[in-house]
Amino acid sequence: MNVITKIINKLVLIYQNRTNHIFCKKRQLNVNNLNFTIISNNCWGGSLYRWLGLQYSTPTVGLYFYAEDYMKFISRLDYYLSLDFVEISADESKYREKLYHKHQENVPIGKLDDIEVIFLHYVSFADAVETWNRRKKRVNMDNLYIKMSQMNDCTPDMIHQFDNLPYSNKVIFVTKDYGITSQIINKDYSHDSQIKDDTTWFNKYIDIIKFLNN
Repeated sequence: MNVITKIINKLVLIYQNRTNHIFCKKRQLNVNNLNFTIISNNCWGGSLYRWLGLQYSTPTVGLYFYAEDYMKFISRLDYYLSLDFVEISADESKYREKLYHKHQENVPIGKLDDIEVIFLHYVSFADAVETWNRRKKRVNMDNLYIKMSQMNDCTPDMIHQFDNLPYSNKVIFVTKDYGITSQIINKDYSHDSQIKDDTTWFNKYIDIIKFLNN
């Protein structure tokens, strides 16, 4: 992502944050059921809740997973949500080299059994865990929406595994056509193997209201 794109994205976020309160109540009126939970591999779900002006009913906000761990997480959601975090350092992480490459060696990291959660937007591990535990109490397992993107080492095999997960409401943003029912192609990255940013323009290729209304 070049400097100009980063500046534009920053300005877009500022505009969205300052004007969202004007439109969010009207958007809420078009959603059939506002008691829903978005499980996301990164901050995408947080963007959706803010767009609607709703409280976060999910713990997956302000953080991200590497694709392999996220697939495990959503494949056994009840199990992983029942666990308590163990704090680990970047040096202890299986993604050590990747974290150092992204200058995220000081970001809090929590481990749930065999998966790691990178708490990118938290100042401390304690704050991240407190927030996760508070928000996971709001999870509505009867009205789940599962979102993933082809990023953080997501492979074609994982994409097909995602499509086969037994969730009624799921979507995965991909860079090209994989011939699966849950895909949405992000044309901004049609020449890339991974999507680099799906949160700034989080609703560019998806009708959020239709998605939430099944």
